[in-house]
Amino acid sequence: MNFNQNAWKLSVAIAGALFCYTPTATARVTPTPVPETADLPQQMPVQIAQQRYCPDGAGGTPLVNFYETDNFWVYICEADRLYYYGVEKGSGSSITLPVYVEEGTGYVAVNGEYTYIVNGLSLSIYRGSTLLQEDSVYRD
Repeated sequence: MNFNQNAWKLSVAIAGALFCYTPTATARVTPTPVPETADLPQQMPVQIAQQRYCPDGAGGTPLVNFYETDNFWVYICEADRLYYYGVEKGSGSSITLPVYVEEGTGYVAVNGEYTYIVNGLSLSIYRGSTLLQEDSVYRD
Protein backbone atom coordinates (compact mmCIF):
# COMPACT_ATOMS: atom_id res chain seq x y z
CA MET A 1 0.00 0.00 0.00
CA ASN A 2 1.24 3.44 -0.76
CA PHE A 3 1.06 6.54 1.39
CA ASN A 4 -2.12 7.95 -0.30
CA GLN A 5 -4.08 4.75 0.30
CA ASN A 6 -3.06 4.66 3.98
CA ALA A 7 -3.96 8.33 4.42
CA TRP A 8 -7.34 7.71 2.76
CA LYS A 9 -8.12 4.71 4.99
CA LEU A 10 -7.08 6.65 8.08
CA SER A 11 -9.28 9.64 7.19
CA VAL A 12 -12.27 7.37 6.52
CA ALA A 13 -11.71 5.61 9.85
CA ILE A 14 -11.50 8.93 11.72
CA ALA A 15 -14.64 10.25 10.00
CA GLY A 16 -16.50 7.06 10.86
CA ALA A 17 -15.37 7.22 14.48
CA LEU A 18 -16.46 10.85 14.76
CA PHE A 19 -19.82 10.02 13.19
CA CYS A 20 -20.40 7.12 15.60
CA TYR A 21 -19.50 9.14 18.68
CA THR A 22 -21.38 12.31 17.78
CA PRO A 23 -24.36 12.66 20.11
CA THR A 24 -27.70 12.75 18.36
CA ALA A 25 -30.12 15.60 18.90
CA THR A 26 -33.51 14.78 20.33
CA ALA A 27 -36.54 17.02 20.47
CA ARG A 28 -38.51 17.33 23.63
CA VAL A 29 -42.21 18.04 23.17
CA THR A 30 -43.93 19.72 26.06
CA PRO A 31 -47.70 19.51 25.62
CA THR A 32 -49.65 22.73 26.06
CA PRO A 33 -52.42 22.35 28.61
CA VAL A 34 -55.86 22.38 26.99
CA PRO A 35 -58.96 23.55 28.89
CA GLU A 36 -61.59 20.97 29.69
CA THR A 37 -63.70 20.14 26.66
CA ALA A 38 -66.79 21.38 28.47
CA ASP A 39 -65.31 24.88 28.23
CA LEU A 40 -64.76 24.65 24.48
CA PRO A 41 -67.50 25.15 21.90
CA GLN A 42 -68.21 21.96 20.02
CA GLN A 43 -68.53 23.70 16.67
CA MET A 44 -65.75 26.27 16.52
CA PRO A 45 -64.69 27.53 13.10
CA VAL A 46 -61.78 25.70 11.56
CA GLN A 47 -58.68 27.75 10.80
CA ILE A 48 -56.38 26.62 8.02
CA ALA A 49 -53.34 28.86 7.57
CA GLN A 50 -54.74 32.37 7.82
CA GLN A 51 -58.22 31.55 6.48
CA ARG A 52 -61.06 30.44 8.77
CA TYR A 53 -63.85 28.20 7.51
CA CYS A 54 -67.42 27.47 8.54
CA PRO A 55 -68.26 23.97 9.83
CA ASP A 56 -69.07 21.19 7.38
CA GLY A 57 -72.78 21.63 8.15
CA ALA A 58 -72.49 25.10 6.66
CA GLY A 59 -70.67 23.77 3.62
CA GLY A 60 -67.12 24.41 4.84
CA THR A 61 -67.12 27.76 3.05
CA PRO A 62 -64.96 30.72 4.10
CA LEU A 63 -65.99 32.29 7.39
CA VAL A 64 -66.77 36.00 7.34
CA ASN A 65 -67.77 36.35 11.01
CA PHE A 66 -68.37 34.16 14.06
CA TYR A 67 -70.50 34.97 17.10
CA GLU A 68 -71.17 32.99 20.26
CA THR A 69 -73.85 33.44 22.91
CA ASP A 70 -74.84 31.25 25.84
CA ASN A 71 -77.31 29.43 23.59
CA PHE A 72 -76.04 29.69 20.01
CA TRP A 73 -73.10 29.64 17.65
CA VAL A 74 -73.66 31.91 14.67
CA TYR A 75 -71.52 31.78 11.56
CA ILE A 76 -71.65 34.24 8.71
CA CYS A 77 -70.36 32.23 5.77
CA GLU A 78 -69.57 33.23 2.22
CA ALA A 79 -70.23 31.10 -0.84
CA ASP A 80 -71.78 32.81 -3.84
CA ARG A 81 -73.34 35.19 -1.29
CA LEU A 82 -73.46 35.60 2.51
CA TYR A 83 -75.23 32.99 4.64
CA TYR A 84 -76.32 32.89 8.27
CA TYR A 85 -75.66 29.48 9.84
CA GLY A 86 -77.01 29.28 13.38
CA VAL A 87 -76.59 26.30 15.70
CA GLU A 88 -78.51 25.91 18.96
CA LYS A 89 -76.05 24.59 21.53
CA GLY A 90 -78.53 22.51 23.51
CA SER A 91 -80.13 20.54 20.71
CA GLY A 92 -77.58 20.97 17.93
CA SER A 93 -80.37 21.99 15.57
CA SER A 94 -79.26 24.42 12.90
CA ILE A 95 -80.63 26.79 10.31
CA THR A 96 -79.04 28.19 7.18
CA LEU A 97 -80.44 31.36 5.66
CA PRO A 98 -79.33 34.03 3.22
CA VAL A 99 -78.19 37.07 5.18
CA TYR A 100 -77.65 40.71 4.34
CA VAL A 101 -75.81 43.49 6.12
CA GLU A 102 -77.86 46.36 7.47
CA GLU A 103 -75.67 49.30 8.39
CA GLY A 104 -75.99 50.18 12.06
CA THR A 105 -77.89 46.96 12.79
CA GLY A 106 -75.71 44.01 11.83
CA TYR A 107 -76.36 40.85 9.86
CA VAL A 108 -80.05 40.23 9.18
CA ALA A 109 -81.50 36.84 8.17
CA VAL A 110 -85.18 36.28 7.49
CA ASN A 111 -87.07 32.98 7.66
CA GLY A 112 -90.74 33.61 6.95
CA GLU A 113 -92.05 35.65 9.86
CA TYR A 114 -88.86 35.12 11.91
CA THR A 115 -85.95 37.55 11.73
CA TYR A 116 -82.47 36.90 13.17
CA ILE A 117 -80.23 39.91 13.79
CA VAL A 118 -76.68 39.42 15.00
CA ASN A 119 -73.87 41.89 15.64
CA GLY A 120 -70.96 42.20 18.06
CA LEU A 121 -73.33 42.90 20.96
CA SER A 122 -76.29 40.54 20.64
CA LEU A 123 -78.30 37.95 18.76
CA SER A 124 -81.96 38.99 18.56
CA ILE A 125 -84.74 36.71 17.31
CA TYR A 126 -88.03 38.31 16.29
CA ARG A 127 -91.38 36.93 15.23
CA GLY A 128 -92.84 39.79 13.25
CA SER A 129 -92.10 42.83 15.39
CA THR A 130 -92.13 40.87 18.68
CA LEU A 131 -88.76 40.17 20.28
CA LEU A 132 -88.75 36.48 21.22
CA GLN A 133 -85.20 36.15 22.49
CA GLU A 134 -82.10 38.27 22.85
CA ASP A 135 -78.73 36.78 23.82
CA SER A 136 -75.58 38.76 24.52
CA VAL A 137 -72.65 37.94 22.26
CA TYR A 138 -69.52 37.16 24.23
CA ARG A 139 -67.31 36.07 21.36
CA ASP A 140 -67.13 37.63 17.96
